[in-house]
Amino acid sequence: MEKYVYVIISRTPTSTGKIVRKFLKEKYNHASISLDKNLSQMYSFCRLSVSNPLVGGIVRESAFTLTIGLKENVPIKIYRIPVTAEKYELISKFVYGVYNDTEVYYYNFLQAIGLINNKRHAIYKTYICTEFVMEALRQAGISLTTLEPYQITPTDICRIMGEFICYSGNLDDYPFRIQIKTKNDELFFCKTGFFYEGLHTIKHFWMVVSRDRNSKRVSKSKRSRI
Repeated sequence: MEKYVYVIISRTPTSTGKIVRKFLKEKYNHASISLDKNLSQMYSFCRLSVSNPLVGGIVRESAFTLTIGLKENVPIKIYRIPVTAEKYELISKFVYGVYNDTEVYYYNFLQAIGLINNKRHAIYKTYICTEFVMEALRQAGISLTTLEPYQITPTDICRIMGEFICYSGNLDDYPFRIQIKTKNDELFFCKTGFFYEGLHTIKHFWMVVSRDRNSKRVSKSKRSRI
């Protein structure tokens, strides 16, 4: 029996989103993947809490987190991709595996900067939103482009998935969205102290930089053996 996964491209009202759109000269700045049309099983890599845009990782998103609590229209495009039951399970396994992994995945701020200056590369157990979405599809053998997941921008996704579009408009007008806040939403909007966020930010940056160095070291070692 045929099933569907949903890729959501959005124009979020965050300051970081506005910066990304300005430098990339794109209309949209964020990508998510949902395992249902209600967007109740929607995941992406973004900020972990509303109070700190500098610390990110995998988040179970909702209509509330996409708007970060602001009463603004959020333009979105939703692409409904038909998959077999087997491929659906592979995508689900990957998404939940990343979400529940005891070795924390981090938002790859270096990759986000790389999109702007066109210097992009993958780093161990880190993703940006578009990279995560495309990797989830690739895990199921769904390849819609020759580009690597870390090379993809939101506009690229709109271009390569055009045939699968099922909705284009404001998030609030999407008829199937869940309108009840979950525990994950409450945690996202829970504010913590300045000291805690400062330490959390330093740790986040350090872990991403460390993993980047290790990735480059391993890559250099492999090349030297050839």
